[in-house]
Amino acid sequence: MTKKAIVFGIISLIVLIVAGFLVFNFAIAQTCPSNTEVGETTATLVGEVTDDGGDPNLEVWFQYGLTTNYGYETIRQSKNGTGLFCTNIYGLSPNTTYHYRAVAKNSAGTSYGQDQTFTTKAPALPTVDLKVNSSDGPITVNYQDYVTVSWNSSNANSCWASGDWSGFKYTSGSESIRFNSVKTYTLTLNCKNNNDQTASDSVQVIVKSKLPVVITKPAVVTY
Repeated sequence: MTKKAIVFGIISLIVLIVAGFLVFNFAIAQTCPSNTEVGETTATLVGEVTDDGGDPNLEVWFQYGLTTNYGYETIRQSKNGTGLFCTNIYGLSPNTTYHYRAVAKNSAGTSYGQDQTFTTKAPALPTVDLKVNSSDGPITVNYQDYVTVSWNSSNANSCWASGDWSGFKYTSGSESIRFNSVKTYTLTLNCKNNNDQTASDSVQVIVKSKLPVVITKPAVVTY
């Protein structure tokens, strides 16, 4: 192999490496949202290097916490030049305000972005829908009739019955119940989420008496 071919090969390899690095960094920027996005217990922190100070070989990261003392740092990422960068953080508390800022470092030193805040979303409230014979009630049934009690819930991790029935229930399901007294029953289902927020739904079932059953006894001949 000639010296010219070796030099050409080295130059080609360098070009490929640089091009791949630029594409990689462009892909990172493209996958970042334009601004910080916040969930209930997670957030995607977004920063932007607007000027690399003449040294494009950067380290970027975020500081965050409950106060401007922060207390937490994300993993440092290598970044080439200007553009967006982002990091996902987890384990946040719902409905809580956090401070955060972006950080970038090159050979000249470390720069800090301005302090910003975000508030995580409040936990979704539980809901529950209870039905008897597919009705929200009140319904009327006869003494000793069977009915089908069915229910569904959302954003709940546990449910329990109260009123004229009892016991822990799945977050959705159905069961058959027989009423053995003539009266008005109230069936209530309560469901709660991880934050002990509770929802409930009730259905009234009116149990009416049936016609009496009467027979005439046969005659018995006696002597």
